[in-house]
Amino acid sequence: MGSPPTAKRQVCVEDVHGHRVEDPYRWLEADEHAECRQWLVGQERWLAAHRQEWVHRPALRALLRRFAEAGSAVAPVVSPPVRRPGHRFFVRAAAGREHPVLVAATATGERVLVDPARLDKTGRTTLDAWRPSWSGTLLAYQISSGGSEKPTLHVVHVATGHPVGPALAPGRATAVAWLPDDTGFYYLTCPADGDRQVRLHLIAPPNRPAGDTAEDAVVFTTGARQLSVSTSSDGRWLAVSCAPGAQCGNRIYLADLTATPAHAPDLRLVYDGMATGAQALLKFGPRGLLFAITNDGAPGGRVCQVDPADPVRAAWTPLISPGPDAVLSACAALTDPATAGVHYLTTTARAGVAGLSLHDGTGRLLTQIPPPGTGCGTITKLTVPPVQAEQPGQAWFTYSDFLTPPAVYRFSLHDRQCHLDTPAPASSPAAAPLPHQERPPAVVRQVSYPSYDGTPVPLFLITPADHRPGPRPTLLSAYGGFGARAAPAYSPTILAWVTAGGNCAIAAVRGGGEGGTTWHEAGSAMNKPTAFADYGAAARWLIAQGITTPAQLAVKGASHSGLMVATAITRDPHLYAAAVCSGAPTDMVRYPHLGMGPWWLNEFGDPDDPGHLNVLLSYSPYHRVRPGTPYPAVLLLTARTDPRVGAAHIRKFTAALQHATTSGEPIVLRCEDGVGHGPRSRTRWIDMEADALAFCATHTGLRP
Repeated sequence: MGSPPTAKRQVCVEDVHGHRVEDPYRWLEADEHAECRQWLVGQERWLAAHRQEWVHRPALRALLRRFAEAGSAVAPVVSPPVRRPGHRFFVRAAAGREHPVLVAATATGERVLVDPARLDKTGRTTLDAWRPSWSGTLLAYQISSGGSEKPTLHVVHVATGHPVGPALAPGRATAVAWLPDDTGFYYLTCPADGDRQVRLHLIAPPNRPAGDTAEDAVVFTTGARQLSVSTSSDGRWLAVSCAPGAQCGNRIYLADLTATPAHAPDLRLVYDGMATGAQALLKFGPRGLLFAITNDGAPGGRVCQVDPADPVRAAWTPLISPGPDAVLSACAALTDPATAGVHYLTTTARAGVAGLSLHDGTGRLLTQIPPPGTGCGTITKLTVPPVQAEQPGQAWFTYSDFLTPPAVYRFSLHDRQCHLDTPAPASSPAAAPLPHQERPPAVVRQVSYPSYDGTPVPLFLITPADHRPGPRPTLLSAYGGFGARAAPAYSPTILAWVTAGGNCAIAAVRGGGEGGTTWHEAGSAMNKPTAFADYGAAARWLIAQGITTPAQLAVKGASHSGLMVATAITRDPHLYAAAVCSGAPTDMVRYPHLGMGPWWLNEFGDPDDPGHLNVLLSYSPYHRVRPGTPYPAVLLLTARTDPRVGAAHIRKFTAALQHATTSGEPIVLRCEDGVGHGPRSRTRWIDMEADALAFCATHTGLRP
């Protein structure tokens, strides 16, 4: 088959805080450079040659397609409804469609308001964000193309679908915040350089030429990178939250729009967690109720009551805590139609498994509500109607678990039960909520294993139900960063692999959010190596338990999970037969110069700080590649342009591995055009996952 294309090694050595840092593939950071493009063409040929050896790809692709018809954790068949008077708005992914569509439904019928496939026949346009006005008369939505994450913002009449005014270009996808009378909305402008802004856009301002948005009033300006804006449905409150980056403490500003004009709100600082790293989210409830969800002084999170007359942090009153070993996920305030009293519905996670609880207006626990499905699952997208909409006392959410496709459930205060609101399609092979449908032949166990320091780490193990003894080809993954949880959610990839005869293991390593902020901090910044040590301990435990062997073990991950993979194979290459690393940061010295790297200084540390640099160099995958090392088979995936992470990370890591390895196992790059870091059409997603699973099957011995 020959050899992969040779990437020239340049002499590029920098002295960084006394460290001699080599970067021989710096030139691969130039996306549009002719040499970089030529090298990518050679990599495409190398991929095509190896793909011919992946003989089980058709069978695995068929399994992926079958299970993907029921949706996935990130793309459910139907989303929970956003309710407005006389309307329900939701996203629906119909069988055979490349992208979900946005639907408005009334008592008399439905209208598709946004269909990305009709807007762009190439399938490269995605729906990024949307928000109906409080009356349900207008809809603002944002779309982007080619994975650029640079959307255009459009407004349409819900009744006709006709556009209202010209499109805006805010710079990054974020939901808008409507004024109560539909006269306008607040939106964010996020240019690549310069301050972020909250602006007020009026739908029909007097004496303004069509298409002129330069006069949109700037109501807030900040140098912080993360920015969000929201309004209450009664029109009283405007809230703005800002933070310097991901997983950083935030500030919240609040304005009373009944006391100041919408174009010049008096935004007062009511919460400041930047100095401590604490975070808070201000929520609007019925009848002017204010409450906050925060981890300030509460590693597992808590709900606090906020006095509208004195909304500053010092006056917040603790209301609900999730209990020992639990982490608060979300909270919604419901009005009891019988008594007009307020109740709180909370979702929590204990060792990653979701729970529901109902509390009265004082925060007292009334009942624990059994979750749907297997009970070992994930609850997301908890939503309630605004005050003026129909059906008070009800909430909607999405539930899924490893064997149950995402489905929307409705909770009712009337009977304190969860009811299936939109069943999964009859063709779904795994729609557990419907009795006539069968589960896939798989078994789910939640166990724990000891890490290097004796700390027990939770792990989900999904295995075939045939109970055949002995080790099997196994996929291991973990996220381990940014406080994200290893959630037991439906995954066509997992089900395809397990149905083909393999095991899947998902480790809830430190750096994730399974144990709240304490668990996250134990594996972030200066403690980041702990996350990688937990990951290696998971691999060793799976081998020691006879679940798999080094010749059968593959690691797979994307984004931060891909960093886990890249670190694993450079720390312990002998433990793994194959690896799939997608869209991951791998050069931890230059990551602040690529993609959105500056947003992640709180998670990884700052290479300009000598102490932080020592830690970063101790695990930076690109810098830990050693010539003469027998690395496992590795498939690396990236988009040609990845605005979030930066495609250069994967390109440079690929070149380094191809130059260094002596194992004879392939190092293969898959570079995709017309997409970005995440969203893509259904067919493209299936093709990508089919390549990944076929590659792993080839090198672990899985035979579907």
